[in-house]
Amino acid sequence: MTDTQDELTVAGYYDSLSGVSQYIRMYFGQTLLAHGTCFFVMSEDGPVLVTNRHNFTGRNNITGEVLHKKGGIPDHAVVTMHGPHEVHYHIDLMDQANPEATAWTEHPTLGTQADIVALPVKEMTNIVGEINSVSLENDWHRWDIGSELHVIGYPYGQIGGPFPIWSKGFIASEPDVDVSGLPVFLIDCRSRPGQSGSPVFAHFRAGTVIEYKGQDWQAKRSMNYFVGVYSGRLRSDSDLGLVWKRSCVEELVNHAVAHGTQHRMDLRRHKFSATRYREFSLYRYIHNDIDEVD
Repeated sequence: MTDTQDELTVAGYYDSLSGVSQYIRMYFGQTLLAHGTCFFVMSEDGPVLVTNRHNFTGRNNITGEVLHKKGGIPDHAVVTMHGPHEVHYHIDLMDQANPEATAWTEHPTLGTQADIVALPVKEMTNIVGEINSVSLENDWHRWDIGSELHVIGYPYGQIGGPFPIWSKGFIASEPDVDVSGLPVFLIDCRSRPGQSGSPVFAHFRAGTVIEYKGQDWQAKRSMNYFVGVYSGRLRSDSDLGLVWKRSCVEELVNHAVAHGTQHRMDLRRHKFSATRYREFSLYRYIHNDIDEVD
């Protein structure tokens, strides 16, 4: 893109779900600690940001181990929304006056056990709408083991330019059975760092035959169904990953809307900024992103 261009143009068709996942970076001061993915859920009270808890805490959500190789814990995060200009939403994660208070809302019953958190962001109402958010309405389908799903996020950062990468996977554990007593199922998917916090969807193309209430139906148009939130692999040498179920996300969002964040940050500490959209550069990806983040 040249400096004289006023609009971000996309050559050809792109899927609407590619506008749902958002790129998020975690920092300590000016030091980039990690890449991740987040998304917004629309509620009656405006958009609610959802991502993995470990993205914000910088720690393994099970063991508490610090994730960054140099021990860095994020003190702020930046969400990037794409367009002719990249809009950056800056989130303070720490309050120096009250370090124990969190800037986000945790699950009402699972608390720190759930690797998903929510942050009401009513101030983003003019930026987030139905076209680039997740809807929790229309719980119309049942999923079975082996069903095909897509994890849509940002492995290793913005390697897909303005749009996320789609990773295909399959339900690997019985979806009605909670893994380790938590509202989680397993997915067999070759995911990578940066996809933590990605929304997981079932995606039906026109003509696909699906079952609904015991009958077979043929989709007349593309249909998408939000299934849950991806939160990383069980082990680094395995393709088995964890997905927090849709029902758990709904409970979290409802709680966040009803009670707000556990610690109400002054909105002046959450700020917007904008930079001109940068074309994706393979050179920049290889020489910067890979070297900069473990």
